[in-house]
Amino acid sequence: MKKFLYKILLFTCFIIFCAYGLDMFMSWRLRTNENRIYAAWNQVYNSDLDYDLVVNGSSRAWTQYSPLILDSILGINSFNLGIDGSAINRQIIKYRKYRDLHGAPLYLIQNIDLGTMGYTNGYEREQFFPYFFYDKDLILEYDQYENFSFMEKYCPCYRYLGYKDVLLEALFHDNTGHYFEYLTKGYLGRWDKWNGSQLAKLDKVECACDTNAIKIFEEFLSEVTFEGTKVIFVYAPVYHEVRSKMINENQMYEMYDTIAQRFDIPILDYNDIPMCYDTTYFYNGTHLKKIGAELFTTKLAHDIDSIGFLKKK
Repeated sequence: MKKFLYKILLFTCFIIFCAYGLDMFMSWRLRTNENRIYAAWNQVYNSDLDYDLVVNGSSRAWTQYSPLILDSILGINSFNLGIDGSAINRQIIKYRKYRDLHGAPLYLIQNIDLGTMGYTNGYEREQFFPYFFYDKDLILEYDQYENFSFMEKYCPCYRYLGYKDVLLEALFHDNTGHYFEYLTKGYLGRWDKWNGSQLAKLDKVECACDTNAIKIFEEFLSEVTFEGTKVIFVYAPVYHEVRSKMINENQMYEMYDTIAQRFDIPILDYNDIPMCYDTTYFYNGTHLKKIGAELFTTKLAHDIDSIGFLKKK
């Protein structure tokens, strides 16, 4: 009986050892992957550069603010931290991870819009998988909102089950399972054609004004400004029909104005510029395609320069 139990123990240890080995291999492969969902983190972890300016926001950041254009006009080195489909709770954690790795930037462009002051969880949660046994602090931070299960956090390989595309990329770097997107300094301009079908289905659009989200945002701004980082709020363009369906637009502006005044933060508003009335520049109601994003970034950079936002050297 003892021999049998000993063999069971040895076999169990062997399975656990193999599982941890496979987990480490897959996670390492994903931490070198260049697909957008992983590159958005890998470019933060793997770069040894410290940037002068970073852009913070959701997909309305990473698809609409070109660091190369900001760099060329402002004479700085910038990076886009935009995290897809994510409200301020996720955005703040990613910014802090960047700051911990690279130090506080001189400048922060915070994209503000109708979805910023809310909470996000669940969406593209696989982006965090490569870091479960690599960066425990990151996982503990996101676990506040993602609610990772005990098995996901502590059982090797378990979190990858059911994610066929992730497994293919981890094991074979096979990206045929879904659309592959490269990022340049965190940014990707999209060439998608205009599609207004989702917007047409909406009777109303409402800005998120979650009280707890506002609280953590203000705490974040206190922290950032204390560290000496200059912050500017930017309303990136939205297609005009989005604004016409907003039921609390005035509340949105009042909310951000109040926060900006409290922290002495300038605001640049691009919600009513000419491109907002032309679908040539958008691929949906809230996202600019590449041509619009780069025209917008060019205008933004010149405006930032003209208002004297950058510290004089």
